[in-house]
Amino acid sequence: MISRKKTQQTLEALREEMAAIRTEMAEQMAVLASERTAATTVAERITGLEARVSGMGSELSRQLHELGTDIEELTKRAQDTGVAEIIDALKATQIRLATEQARYEITFREDLASLANQLLKRQ
Repeated sequence: MISRKKTQQTLEALREEMAAIRTEMAEQMAVLASERTAATTVAERITGLEARVSGMGSELSRQLHELGTDIEELTKRAQDTGVAEIIDALKATQIRLATEQARYEITFREDLASLANQLLKRQ
């Protein structure tokens, strides 16, 4: 039979092991809570950045549209071929700017989506 002393030693070892496991779990829970807080903060910042970029994109689109309207008005008034060439150059520049703006916005949104996916994988 197992002696009483050996049983007490076994129980004491189990208590110590349980205490160590509880301590480790508490530490891991604290780390998890900290990471969750950090992820929430980053997500909030990303949301704010996305709103700002959307606002800036909308404003830039509005300005490009106004520029296009102004160019069209100038085209209607233009009689001189030199003015027509300048207007054509302005139109080309407007198209290039609109294309770049769309490309930058798409790239930024892809980067935001990638960052959000990384954050979701960490949780």
